[in-house]
Amino acid sequence: MKLKLAAAMFAASLPLASMAFAQGTAPADLAVIDACLKKVEKVGDFGGACVGLVADPCIKAADGANDDVAKWKACAARELAVWTQKTSEALKKVQAGGFADVIKATNDSQKTFAASRDRFCVVFNKVEPGMYKGDANYCRLRETANRALSLIKLGAAVNEH
Repeated sequence: MKLKLAAAMFAASLPLASMAFAQGTAPADLAVIDACLKKVEKVGDFGGACVGLVADPCIKAADGANDDVAKWKACAARELAVWTQKTSEALKKVQAGGFADVIKATNDSQKTFAASRDRFCVVFNKVEPGMYKGDANYCRLRETANRALSLIKLGAAVNEH
């Protein structure tokens, strides 16, 4: 029950990307990230190289004479939906590990994560769009991806045996 509440709180805290997440993650976008995560898992890497694999090519395609900030934001929102789903899946795996102290720490930190991320990322809406293409959405994507990657590692660790 606590996991469902934490996942619901997390999803609800994604104001600009919640529509993309509510509509579901695009299977092709999810496949790109999943394939990368499988590769890095085999070599024991963290997975940072998997961040941006959906958004960056999309943003690049929107570049040119008619740079479109709205398209950049939409590109970032697409990948944010993937990492939001990955976070939810990883939280379930952490819960399945059964370590009460780990579960409590994870749930407690999740309660503040989204609010902290959003307070920080909103500043990117105030800078020149070309400096951080996708503005706050891209920041949320990166922050959420890093969170998901850490939770994936934690979920694997508490379910080893």
